[in-house]
Amino acid sequence: MTVWQLVRAIWTSLRCRAAVFVCIFLITVYLYIIGNQNKAHFNGYADRPVLYIITATYQRYVQRAELTRMCNTLNNLKDILWIIVEDSTEPTWVVSNILNNCGVPFIHLNIPTPSSEKPKANEPFWFRPKGILQRNLGLQWLRQNLILGRNKGVLYIADDDNSYNLRIFEEMRSTKRVSTWPVGFAGELPWEGCVTSRNRSHIVSMWSAYKPERPFPIDMAGFAVNIDLILKHKHAGFDYRRSRGMQESQFLLDLGLKSWKELEPLADGCRKILVWHTRTSEQLLTLWNKLESQGVIPPSIDDWP
Repeated sequence: MTVWQLVRAIWTSLRCRAAVFVCIFLITVYLYIIGNQNKAHFNGYADRPVLYIITATYQRYVQRAELTRMCNTLNNLKDILWIIVEDSTEPTWVVSNILNNCGVPFIHLNIPTPSSEKPKANEPFWFRPKGILQRNLGLQWLRQNLILGRNKGVLYIADDDNSYNLRIFEEMRSTKRVSTWPVGFAGELPWEGCVTSRNRSHIVSMWSAYKPERPFPIDMAGFAVNIDLILKHKHAGFDYRRSRGMQESQFLLDLGLKSWKELEPLADGCRKILVWHTRTSEQLLTLWNKLESQGVIPPSIDDWP
C-alpha cells in the first residue's frame, strides 16, 4: 500500500467515524427535544403546574351538549388532564365517544350513585348533593397515581354545565394552597364569593346570602387546590351526611385550612367573574313523548343518547 492509499484510508475512516458521531449526536438532540415536548404537553412533570380537572357527569338529554361545550373549552388549554367520572355502573358509549374525539388528555372513570341518594321526582334540583362518589373517585385516582413532591399541579372541580372564561384556568396554575374567585349566578345571587382590600392583595370578606356563617361560604366552582394538599390529606373528600351547603367548607377544613382569610384571591383581586353557573334546563320534548306513546319510530341517528 502506498503512502497516498494509506492516507486516503485513514481519511475515509475518520470521515465515517465523524459521520457516525454526528448522526448519534443529532438523534440524541432530537429525542431530547421530543421528550421535552411530550413532557410539556402532559405527564405530570411539566415546567408549569398541570391542571387536574375533575368533572362528574350523569346521563340526561343535554349531557352530550354539555360535554361537547366543555371539551371545546378545555381544548384551548395545555398541560391538563381531564378526569371525567360518570354516574353509571359502566362507561357509556356517549361519554366514551366524546372523550375519544375531543383531543384533551383524559381519564374515564365511573361509579353509580346509590338509589337512596338519587334526586326524587318531587325534589328541587338543589335538595340533594350531586357528584359525591364521582368526585371522591377522581380524588382517589389522583392519590393513587401522583407522587407528593414530584408531580406539580392544581386540582379544579368543574361541573359540566358551567361556563368558563379560559383566563381562570391559567390563573389558577399559580395556586400555592387554595385560591378563590367570584362565581356568577351562585347562591341565588348575581354573583357570590370573595371581596378584597382596596389594593386587592388579600380577602377581607365573603359575599354570600346563603349561610354566610360557613367557614368557607363559596361555591364548588369558586376555588382550586394545590395538588400537594390533596396528596397530603388523603381523607379529604365529600360526604352525603354533611348538611346542605357544607360540602365545600368541610372539604377545605379537611385539607388543613381554618378560614376563608387563608384563601388566595384571583380574577383581578376577586373583581372579575370568570365562571358562571349556567345550568341548562331540561328540554321540553312533549311531542317526542307523544309520538313514542303512539308507537312512532323516528329515523335513526347516531348521536341520540
